[in-house]
Amino acid sequence: MTKRIPTAPRRPNLRMNAVLNSTIAGVVAPIDTPTPEVAVDTAPEVQVAVTPMDHVLTLLAANNVSMQSLQENAKGVTDAITHLKNGLDLSNKTNEFLKNSVLQLMTENAEIKKAMTSQNSVMPSAVPADSSSSMDDDLDLGAKHHPLISQLINSYIKKPNFVSTDPLKVAENNNRSAWSMTGTYGDKYNKTLALALFKYLRPQRCCTNVSKSVIMNIIKNHYQNQVRVFRTSAEKIMVRNKAGRRRNRKKTLLDRRIITYQTYTEAIHEGMNRYDCGNILSIDVMSDGESDGDNKVRAYRPSWRTDELQTFISTIDELTVIRLKKNSESLKKRIPYEKEVSIPENLAVTLPDWCFSK
Repeated sequence: MTKRIPTAPRRPNLRMNAVLNSTIAGVVAPIDTPTPEVAVDTAPEVQVAVTPMDHVLTLLAANNVSMQSLQENAKGVTDAITHLKNGLDLSNKTNEFLKNSVLQLMTENAEIKKAMTSQNSVMPSAVPADSSSSMDDDLDLGAKHHPLISQLINSYIKKPNFVSTDPLKVAENNNRSAWSMTGTYGDKYNKTLALALFKYLRPQRCCTNVSKSVIMNIIKNHYQNQVRVFRTSAEKIMVRNKAGRRRNRKKTLLDRRIITYQTYTEAIHEGMNRYDCGNILSIDVMSDGESDGDNKVRAYRPSWRTDELQTFISTIDELTVIRLKKNSESLKKRIPYEKEVSIPENLAVTLPDWCFSK
């Protein structure tokens, strides 16, 4: 019986196993490359490398998003600026309109003042100075509530009993249309004149928002007031005008003396040796005067004045001539005379004792 010799155990082919395992995993490894002794059953994790170009593209994409956001913000700012510009344009137009309106009002106001000044220069000669309360009531719809309408009527209608030393003013007044004073307001002539006056007033700016009935009432009140003036005697008008001119001269004299006193205060105090003269110059201290020719005025000296007070006033008049220089030639010469007059009650309190005669 033949004795069997056992074969030696097979040694594993490590190189072949590595090739087979690589084939299964999808990776063909070179034969010469040593493989690990432990077989890998799963595929290894593949890492993708990021190149510089990919990084640049990512930054560009992010930059595009930022640019779009900036564009949207810029559009919003542009819209806001456009809105602001439109607002400023509107504001500028509004300011320009207001400026033109103010200039127009100032121009019209200047024209109105000029017309009123011109009218007032002749009104004292035609209208009594001491109007009655009933006349004020009649003027309620006119001079009080609509003075500009009354002003236009006064410049349109002739004034009765008009007295003036200026022939041009007299001629201008005579050329105006006049109410018929012998009839009534309802007469055909006066109604026709009232209608013509209304047609003149209607397009005027001051009558824009005034109803026809109100304008016609103002016209009727003007007629009634002129009737009252017409029935006033010429003698009374002359007396009132004379008294008005006297008051104006008295006020002008006081203003002139006050300016002179303020100009030469120290010299006057030193010359008079009096330093309590501040309250002396007042309208009640001024002398009333009566015109006595073109360049002379008879001014009376109240009997209660002392010689010292008269010297004070005369000194101021002499300094006024110095202050006015050539313009002093227009001053009328005052011819003094004494008149018995009692002391006004208010002066007894305000004037110093040396002003009153014992």
